[in-house]
Amino acid sequence: MAGRMKRIWADPNREGRKTGRAGARYCSRCGNSVRKFRILKSVNLCELCVKELEAKRDGKFSCRGCGKVAPQEIREHHGYCSQCICPACGRPDPAGVRKTGMCSNCASVIGDFCRVCGKEAAAQVRKNRGLCNECQKKLS
Repeated sequence: MAGRMKRIWADPNREGRKTGRAGARYCSRCGNSVRKFRILKSVNLCELCVKELEAKRDGKFSCRGCGKVAPQEIREHHGYCSQCICPACGRPDPAGVRKTGMCSNCASVIGDFCRVCGKEAAAQVRKNRGLCNECQKKLS
């Protein structure tokens, strides 16, 4: 059997009934205790605050692009998580990075990626003015 999966949430059914550090865990934003709601261990936020921050996408606690709650990454990348930053140039482009693995500017400079689906097909893209064969058929 492989190793156990690490729990990222402090669960009220497991940890809230104990005494000591595990039983006295509080949300750093609103003050809810682990006895009422699950708390995200890495940042000490209750699940209500996590849902609210994911919806806000404020750039302080949650990523402006995808809503991921990761304050350390957000500070390092000025409001975006590492998954929304282009690995080539370092600019934020959440949609482009998820589609091609780099921002749309870098993908257009390289010129091997389809503008619609992000598939890497150099010859097809050159032939069809930026589209792969499948996207060309769909648009025609």
